Amino acid sequence: MVSCLKVGRYRGRTVLRALASGLGVGYVPLAPGTFGSLLALPLWYWGQGRGAVHFGLLAGIVALSLPSASAERKATGLADPPSVVIDEVAGMLLAATGIPWGLGPVVSLFALFRLFDVFKFGPARWFDARDGAVYVVADDLVAGLLANLACRGLLWLAG
Repeated sequence: MVSCLKVGRYRGRTVLRALASGLGVGYVPLAPGTFGSLLALPLWYWGQGRGAVHFGLLAGIVALSLPSASAERKATGLADPPSVVIDEVAGMLLAATGIPWGLGPVVSLFALFRLFDVFKFGPARWFDARDGAVYVVADDLVAGLLANLACRGLLWLAG
């Protein structure tokens, strides 16, 4: 019985690590966060940035991001492993909330999200400086919120 529990825990941890890495995308050697952000684009298209599908996807990704980021942190021993990209998926989906799908919004929102995610302005920098899986995810959610607001401003200015 004990060996079954250990095997079950190991399999669960493997699944969580696979989710944390975006099914392996996080192990790309160059710019894993950018590739992780790209994973959110089909989900944005599917949910169209609004409605039950979008909010269900967003809630599910955020809910899975915390235990999966924690599992990857434990496995790697790193505070914020570059292999964790589920937080970029969550942040990008939050950024896409209420933004209509289209070539212009996709390109601008993607660029804005990467900008805010890389440079960690304001509260994102505060979260990034903290230790814990919650903070690994939170800084990307803040970047997503800031990207959403900036994109809305650009869309408003563009008319």
